[in-house]
Amino acid sequence: MSDYVSNITLPDLVERINAASRVLITTHTKPDGDAYGSVSALTAALRLHKPDATIEGWLMPPVPAAFKLLSGWPFVQEYDPQNENKLGEPDLILVLDTGAVPQVAPMMPFLESRLDRTIIIDHHISGDLPATHRYIDSSAAACCTVIADVLDAVTGTNATDVPCDVSFIGASEPNALIADGVVAESLFVGIASDTGWFRFSNTTARTHRVAARMIQNGVDHADMYARLEQQERPAKLALQIRAMTSMQLLADSQVAIMTLHAADFTETGALPEETERFVDIPQSVSTVKMVVLLVENPPTAKQPSPPIRVSLRSKPGPDAVNVAEFAQPFGGGGHARAAGAKVHGSIDEVSEKIKAAIAKAFE
Repeated sequence: MSDYVSNITLPDLVERINAASRVLITTHTKPDGDAYGSVSALTAALRLHKPDATIEGWLMPPVPAAFKLLSGWPFVQEYDPQNENKLGEPDLILVLDTGAVPQVAPMMPFLESRLDRTIIIDHHISGDLPATHRYIDSSAAACCTVIADVLDAVTGTNATDVPCDVSFIGASEPNALIADGVVAESLFVGIASDTGWFRFSNTTARTHRVAARMIQNGVDHADMYARLEQQERPAKLALQIRAMTSMQLLADSQVAIMTLHAADFTETGALPEETERFVDIPQSVSTVKMVVLLVENPPTAKQPSPPIRVSLRSKPGPDAVNVAEFAQPFGGGGHARAAGAKVHGSIDEVSEKIKAAIAKAFE
């Protein structure tokens, strides 16, 4: 939607959180580090802040196995549409890190009749979920950065009181919620994940300041990297080889496009969620300005004809491609440098449509 901006202020959001007695917190399907971190951090923090309230965090699968080994995992549950009644009747629903209907499709039947009590908290630039309220900060590198702001507001912590220079070493955290180990770890996971461990162009001084608070509160960043980025299965490496083998360079080598078929998952034993980071690899080529990854997920009983998943990335620079705009005609969206879409049709049909759009964009 073109008006995907905040329609409530941060104090308004905090007032609604404080007034709620039963809060349901969720995010998009196939949660990444930022989605997981946002839900687990906010759930853990609000349980501390509102001990007499019912606070539940829900993740829609598939959930990467690495998250289940983190300290925030006991604070979230996996959602099964067959057990919708487990969600109860919340008086406040917080949808984090997305405002896109396709990304909350499994829970949409539940949300549709409760949009009047739903608030989106996001940092993306587009979304079509018609929730009554939105708090959007598109300048934030990660939704977890926004959640840190929310927790500061909940506790009345003034961000200017948080040390962010050399004197920070040894200083105490002024926010008791962020000082909690589970909350700090979850927020760091989200921030590090959505910035590519502080490599992407969305990384700012603000990003580092918030991350520094989490490290000050005991987060071991080297351990987090090892646990999240260096625990892959051999099957993922086999799938990555197939993705790289499929790669084509288009538009005078300005665009790299890779394709994974359902058979690639079946034959390698890899899982759909194990395509994480594949789309970043071709950006190491100097001429490549944009990368496209097309994924044909294996059919399931629930989804016999799953849509083709389109992941898009682009490099910053004077001629940078806004991949969020590129994704819009395909019903997708996201950030200027990272976006995606789900397109119905065969993998060959979707591939031809994407290639035609590339040719037009780079003509």
